Amino acid sequence: MTDYSLKFHDLVTRLQVVLSEIDYAQKACLQAGRMECMLLNYLNKIDAPANMNELAKVLNVSHSRVTRIMDNLVNKKLVNRQPSDDDRRCWFAIITDKGKKLAKNSLQTVVDQQIRILKKLPEKDVEPLFKQLKQYVEKYEEVLKETYVEI
Repeated sequence: MTDYSLKFHDLVTRLQVVLSEIDYAQKACLQAGRMECMLLNYLNKIDAPANMNELAKVLNVSHSRVTRIMDNLVNKKLVNRQPSDDDRRCWFAIITDKGKKLAKNSLQTVVDQQIRILKKLPEKDVEPLFKQLKQYVEKYEEVLKETYVEI
């Protein structure tokens, strides 16, 4: 197992580089930062208002960081802020039509890349690869949760 642990480490490191390139393609499409892209894609995916605490948790960043990201997105007219009816201290983020269009284009860029990659693989290998990669990622997430220590 030790031999494989080092091989997996090297492979995961290479995968992280590849995924950062995919992120770059997505960011280039939006001309925004990584966190802005993540927030915009999340809002587009849920298609509902989200409060700042929820967004901070999803992005795994501080409330003040979410506020700065939101400021950038609001300035670009990709997201609107709406005050809560129940709590004047609470604000909700709502994706605009312009934001939805950019998020959709961004996702399509990544999907197109995945299609091109999958076409390079033998068709018979795609489903088993997906199942194994999914299983690996799920176990990786389990181990991360087990070892995560909140500060």
